[in-house]
Amino acid sequence: MALEKLEVQLTNEHLSKLLKTKPIQALEELIWNSLDADADEIEIILERNDLNGIESIVITDNGIGINYEHISTHFGNLGGSHKSKNKFSPKGRKYHGKQGEGRYSAFVLGESVRWHSILKKENQFIEFSITGELNQLKVFEISQPSTFFSNSTGVTVKITNLVYENIDKLPESYDIYQALTATFAPYLLAYKGVKIYIDGYLIEPNNAIEDVIEHEISAVNDSVGIVRGNLKIIEWKSGKHKNLYLYGLEDICLDEENSSVRTAAFSHTAFLKSKIISKLVDENRFDIRELDESYLILRDEALKKIKEVYREKLADAASNEVIKIKNDKIYPYIGEAKSDVDKATRQVFDIFAYKVNEFIPEFSKATKNSKQLTYRLLKEALETNPTSLKFILSEVLTLSTEQQNELASILEKTSLDSIINTTNLITNRISFLYGLEEILYGENFHKRVKERSQLHKILLNELWLFGEHYSYSYDDVTLKKVLKQHIKELGRKDVEEEIDFSKLTGLDDIPDIGLSRQCIIGEQDNYENLVIELKRPSCTITEKELNQIKKYAYTIEENMYFDKEKTKWKFILVGTKFDKYTKKELNQHNRSQGLLYKSSDSNLEVWVKEWNQVIQEAKGKYQHLKEKLELNMTNNEEGLYYLREKYKEYLPE
Repeated sequence: MALEKLEVQLTNEHLSKLLKTKPIQALEELIWNSLDADADEIEIILERNDLNGIESIVITDNGIGINYEHISTHFGNLGGSHKSKNKFSPKGRKYHGKQGEGRYSAFVLGESVRWHSILKKENQFIEFSITGELNQLKVFEISQPSTFFSNSTGVTVKITNLVYENIDKLPESYDIYQALTATFAPYLLAYKGVKIYIDGYLIEPNNAIEDVIEHEISAVNDSVGIVRGNLKIIEWKSGKHKNLYLYGLEDICLDEENSSVRTAAFSHTAFLKSKIISKLVDENRFDIRELDESYLILRDEALKKIKEVYREKLADAASNEVIKIKNDKIYPYIGEAKSDVDKATRQVFDIFAYKVNEFIPEFSKATKNSKQLTYRLLKEALETNPTSLKFILSEVLTLSTEQQNELASILEKTSLDSIINTTNLITNRISFLYGLEEILYGENFHKRVKERSQLHKILLNELWLFGEHYSYSYDDVTLKKVLKQHIKELGRKDVEEEIDFSKLTGLDDIPDIGLSRQCIIGEQDNYENLVIELKRPSCTITEKELNQIKKYAYTIEENMYFDKEKTKWKFILVGTKFDKYTKKELNQHNRSQGLLYKSSDSNLEVWVKEWNQVIQEAKGKYQHLKEKLELNMTNNEEGLYYLREKYKEYLPE
């Protein structure tokens, strides 16, 4: 049979690098080659001599075979594999190898390698062989193709003249089987019907499973509606898997992605099935699914659930360590968790404490005081300044980058910084609303809380009540100083230089609080100013108070230096109760409830609001979040406690 020589265009340095593969990984690469060739059955046989020593290794598959017509490019050009151009095999399996390097793994195991290929061309089967030697890695001999009587295709790889220094590193047959089970179990579950035999042992992926968790995925989005899917998470006994397989409604794997959970401790494979994926396939949009909002929401929900499962498992594993810390009386939390936020924060702390002990065995020998200080540092960082965690983990605890990344995976997607800061913000605001209601309307405070020295000072720190979009500008200053601040915000130095403030009259009134914002819709130099006038809780809003707020507004409206062209002015008078005159003034035909005055150009408005209205509007905004956080706040006592803790210097005893 005539032979053709094929020379691979490759440097010796590159080939030497390929040969550094570990023996068990070399077997894995040869199996991947068969799987990428759409083999449904693969068998590895370790041929032994009479002394039970391995003499040769044979890998047989029933894949599509090596294509003789493409052999010069696909087999002879390393880095130019057809798999680098195509993502999937003819059967729709995602390719594992892309550089055509897998075949060289055989030379890790033996000095001589022969590939015997049977392929089908039209209505006949063709066979040919490829032979390579370790001492001439850049040259292969290829036989001429010939007709072969067969009923199936495939490739048989025979490795002889074994490199025993590597073969001796292979474990026994059953141990090889277990190692390869850990590697290929996810693939075998994803692509049903594929069988892999190792010296007679059939790989059973179910034997490698540690746990199975199933979830219904659902999310509601304003633009795409309800997003649903099924998620099955397999936790493996060993390995470092972190893959996500995608399915439509039919039980066929369509693609594989990385689950993005950065950890070596949680080996897992997730299977995501949804009609959203089926629809993308039907509409020929599956390859561009990253542009589909429904799919992105579905995948994000799935990844979020995977990370949640991982964190829960870590928390379970951490429980014994936490019991020990509690018994030593160095656990930094007191009592039971009061809310879901508190529970989540403690859960993350427990995991960190567990991992610190796992990563740093010497830590268990540290003194009680040293441990207590470390745990307090972790607690404070988690609750108040999560950004300092990196410093604590790297500088104080000297964890490696890999260990830090594993801990970081607990906090992925939404940083703990954001979670805790946001949930604490919501919790504190809800507490504040209940506390404010108590000091404004409660019998013990209603008549005792003062306007400027108490209520005013408290509200300066809670200006979100009047709008998240405003920023603090001034408080308790004359309208003359308000004008100075206003001109400064406008950036009008020319106007500031033009005005002789010492000669300005009629600007001595003092509104309580001023807020401002630059308009983000339309021109960037547009502004909106909010002026708030507060009254003590015991004050009833009468004609006198209405005239006072209108006077402020009229003064600004009539003064030429206060810009009204690009600046809108909104005045709000807030009180706990109104007399009959006020109620009539605020409830008139063709005027919004509470609107006292509006200029002809609509650039200036005066509103009067009852504190109860302001509080209830704010409560309504946070009610949904309150329910999500399961904040069981039904009366004002807890809110009052919050106010006493935060503003004790401004509250009467």
